[in-house]
Amino acid sequence: MKSLKLWLLACTVALIAGCGGAVAEVVDEGEALLSSSEALSTCTATCATGSVSCPATTVNCTATNGVGVTCDGASIACPPPVPWECPYGPGATCSEMANMRCVEAETIPCCWNSTITGTCFCPTKGVRPKCFPDQ
Repeated sequence: MKSLKLWLLACTVALIAGCGGAVAEVVDEGEALLSSSEALSTCTATCATGSVSCPATTVNCTATNGVGVTCDGASIACPPPVPWECPYGPGATCSEMANMRCVEAETIPCCWNSTITGTCFCPTKGVRPKCFPDQ
């Protein structure tokens, strides 16, 4: 009976010691992964025309939307915005159209200023159109 208890005790100790080693390895690997993920950072700033990001090897970074990113002390700025162009062509300004005479009763799209489209309304042939910015 004593040998059975000693054998059970020996098996229990072996089982606990075996599991303890495996648990310690898992915890160590988890801590290693946590340390490596803390060391690398990913930063992306949204810009007017796309975005800029730090390289994958960056350790410390900051991102400011509309401005750019700083990667390990080096700055990467957002690219300058593309100038707005009138979708109706360079001669389609509302102010130019408002000084012309209507060829027929129609509605003509135009550009109100450098960032806003507009519309000129021709009620009848021969009159000057009324032009308004689009809302």
